[in-house]
Amino acid sequence: MRINYSDHGPSPLEPEKPGAAGDRDSTFGWWGAFSIQKFVNQSPLFHTHGDATGWLAYLQQFYDRNFWFADGGAQVWAYEETYDNWQDRYGMDAVVAVYHSGHGGMDNNGVFFAPLGAVWDGRSDAVSNRMALGNEKANYVFWSTCTSLRVLGGHSPIRTWAGPNIGFRMIFGFETVSIDSPDYGKKFWEKWRAGQTYCDAWLNASWDIHHGQAPSVCAVGATQAEATNRLNTERNFFREHVPDNWYAWRWYYAREGIREPLAQLPGQHRIVQLAPREPSAELGALGQLADFPSAALQEVQVDRLGVLNASSGDRVISTGPEGVRWVRLAEPNHRNTQQLPTERAIEAARAFAERYADGADLVVDSVHDLMQNSGTKDGSEVGRPVSLQTHVTFRQVFDGVPVITPGRGLIRVGLDNDGTAVQAQIATRRATGVTREPSTEVSPPPPKGGKATAAP
Repeated sequence: MRINYSDHGPSPLEPEKPGAAGDRDSTFGWWGAFSIQKFVNQSPLFHTHGDATGWLAYLQQFYDRNFWFADGGAQVWAYEETYDNWQDRYGMDAVVAVYHSGHGGMDNNGVFFAPLGAVWDGRSDAVSNRMALGNEKANYVFWSTCTSLRVLGGHSPIRTWAGPNIGFRMIFGFETVSIDSPDYGKKFWEKWRAGQTYCDAWLNASWDIHHGQAPSVCAVGATQAEATNRLNTERNFFREHVPDNWYAWRWYYAREGIREPLAQLPGQHRIVQLAPREPSAELGALGQLADFPSAALQEVQVDRLGVLNASSGDRVISTGPEGVRWVRLAEPNHRNTQQLPTERAIEAARAFAERYADGADLVVDSVHDLMQNSGTKDGSEVGRPVSLQTHVTFRQVFDGVPVITPGRGLIRVGLDNDGTAVQAQIATRRATGVTREPSTEVSPPPPKGGKATAAP
């Protein structure tokens, strides 16, 4: 396998548009971001700037951002119709893709609000029912906030976002609260670079960070089939707006925890030493697992994210930072909407996981569902939530102690309702030994003569 290094990864711009890193113009209108850590009327956050800049960093390989408004720079005018494309450069509707990271909430009427960093016109909250997005440029709206895209308890994306939607294609957010983390935006692009759709990348990036939250994604279209297909396939930023007659949305829903939580610390503190990674060997092993033709792996590219991936038909394999591998094995059968029972899902997932465990000890950890629903904008047709896939997570165990670090030491298998393994995330590592002495610190030697020397 020949590995070629590239200064930047593939562009997410629609294929017919230029995306060369040397052709940069910050007024081109592709992307912009908001992040707030210091609020007018809320407790501070600590990682939202890192979240937003992590999302922007990958994109700025191709074009500069139109804007990044932080703290007091994030004000109400940029979110409302009158000025949301201020000077054809600034605001929510001034760019194709816009990212907001901060606090968020939703009232009982389904109205979303985002507290901001300064007062403008006597107000410091951006409110969804005062927005009009997509009649100018916005097509992909990312809300990295709590309860920004609710799908349960009588709420739906239609209820909250059909009014403000004047043409956007997709919206990303959370059904639940979301923890303060700098990694949502960065991990989104790592997942996308691995070959995942925008929908899968958002769900999986958020799930890696914390299992106690429910990420959600919604797409629209002229028909139910178009909206659903956008969830299934969209991987580029398109400028063209679309009708929103139909809404289709997906979210992760934790079915149940299987593993008993650790109630006490292990008796002895020991450090597991891990074998060095071999990315080419990791990718080659995934190729064998997915029955890749050898020609598809003769030459691959790696970019500064450290992601290698290859595709063959519907199958995709990748390996990325920290040894996190991902494989898409088959298209799921979405016609079967009969939820897979937990015991059957664990049995099928275990059979798959043990094929790739490479000697790792595994314990089943948890089960969650990829859920979907859809409905018309006018409310004349509304579906019922169905489970499209069941994801079973196994934790790697060292000397009886499971790895609990998010995104590490696990195998997560996605099964459709036929019980077929359609995708998997693999983040196990091989151990080379155990030590009690950390490599980052050591007891200092005694001073000369056994006594501390006086300072000069």
